[in-house]
Amino acid sequence: MNKPEMSVVTTLYNCEKYVKESINSILNQTFKHFEFIIMDDGSTDGTRNIVKSYRDPRIRFFPDTINRKIPYRRNEAISRARSDLIVIHDGDDISLPDRLDETYRVMINHQQIFCIGGHATKIDLEGKEIGEMDYPPEHNPECKKMVIHKCMNPMIDPTTTFRKKKFDELGGYSLEQAIYTVPDFDLWLRATQDGCIFGNLQYPLIKYRENPDGMTGRKKDEMIKAHMIVWTRYMKKMQKGRSEKEDKSSKERPS
Repeated sequence: MNKPEMSVVTTLYNCEKYVKESINSILNQTFKHFEFIIMDDGSTDGTRNIVKSYRDPRIRFFPDTINRKIPYRRNEAISRARSDLIVIHDGDDISLPDRLDETYRVMINHQQIFCIGGHATKIDLEGKEIGEMDYPPEHNPECKKMVIHKCMNPMIDPTTTFRKKKFDELGGYSLEQAIYTVPDFDLWLRATQDGCIFGNLQYPLIKYRENPDGMTGRKKDEMIKAHMIVWTRYMKKMQKGRSEKEDKSSKERPS
């Protein structure tokens, strides 16, 4: 295929119950000019066979028998991407039909934005709608305030689209074991410190599955601990930066 306008990235681990519906939600997007990079992270169920059954030329499938975790696989997938616009899509979620159209339009028309996300509709294991995730703020200042004052992630990770070039400059997702459960939060905070601009569309882009077998369900306590590690590091760096700025300013004032 010609060079894609967007690269959709999905990492899979034992998603056989939901992966077909998830893949179909990307293949049936109103926006057509994308590649779909799927990384299997050592699944032991029927996930790989389901993916292999597809013949869509936009799919680039990379199976592996070793479980290396999400940060490693995403870095690997993004290194293979041929577009500068990276779309994150989870293997048990459903992207709404115009998701790519909506985010592509924003990223093309607003070149200053590093990452755009949106809201999400929560669904249960059977796909029934059970709530809305409408907390991500629209503009960058509010995103930053949410981090600083509420210690909250201002982005819903599987709704995000970001620029590969800047992602690479930031060093990609951290492979540090202590924070591997929150690679997105760590990346967003490093990007915020670097001056990157974030935003969120104020309507759902995906259906987010509440899955007890997913990362959030299985590793909740680890995620909370890792979240605090990342946030504490960020706040210390912010404070250090303010102190250095104040010291420099005081030295520049005439005596």
